[in-house]
Amino acid sequence: VAFCFMKLTSVVVILLVVCSVAHAFYLPGVAPKEYVDGELVPLKVNKLVSAKTQLPYPYYSLPFCQPDTVKDMAENLGEILMGDKIENSPYILEAGIPAPCKVLCTVPKLGADEMKLFEKRIKQNYRVNWILDNLPAATRKTLIDFNGEKSYTYETGFPLGTVEGDVAYLNNHVSMKILYHTAPDFVGRRIVGFEVEPQSIKHSDFDKSNPAATPDTCFRPLQWQVVSEENAGDDIVFTYSVEW
Repeated sequence: VAFCFMKLTSVVVILLVVCSVAHAFYLPGVAPKEYVDGELVPLKVNKLVSAKTQLPYPYYSLPFCQPDTVKDMAENLGEILMGDKIENSPYILEAGIPAPCKVLCTVPKLGADEMKLFEKRIKQNYRVNWILDNLPAATRKTLIDFNGEKSYTYETGFPLGTVEGDVAYLNNHVSMKILYHTAPDFVGRRIVGFEVEPQSIKHSDFDKSNPAATPDTCFRPLQWQVVSEENAGDDIVFTYSVEW
């Protein structure tokens, strides 16, 4: 019994030492990072998930805008064990710099199969998951109780699209709100929250040869972006806005 007790004591001591050492250093992927104004903040994409099908798919299994080279961006073993499929994205976010509207890319002349796949995934209630500085994108929801009082809750990710009647609409615009913290003991901004609000917009024509050009429909949307076999051959413009 004494021998067993000594072994147990030794294990506890070792664990305490390990924990103390761990507290002395930041863990990979957990350390707070400060971003100075203008510094690029990488936006990563994760798997598409659905409570309806319970079957995840890689983000780029759908014809989204892609970076020049798609890279695996998993940072730790936990992400791998959770089955996450974390990859880089072409979104450009600069710390402290708002963007009223930016064109991510135009996906030209989507074929019937690609349109049908978007439509299928939307009707299967798939959600898009993004990550910014190790924080998941979250959609803010407003709840109203019987007394008319409001409260707020958050859902991880955002819906790929919405269905009205039997028509599927793609959320091809996302408004991002990045919450941050500043303090005298460090330089820059520490990101503490990442809110997103998706929207479906059938964008108007604009000068695609001008990298700074944006469609007027970013600010005055008139129609939603339909995805269906009947719309095969249409271009889809993906846009986003950023607020700090």
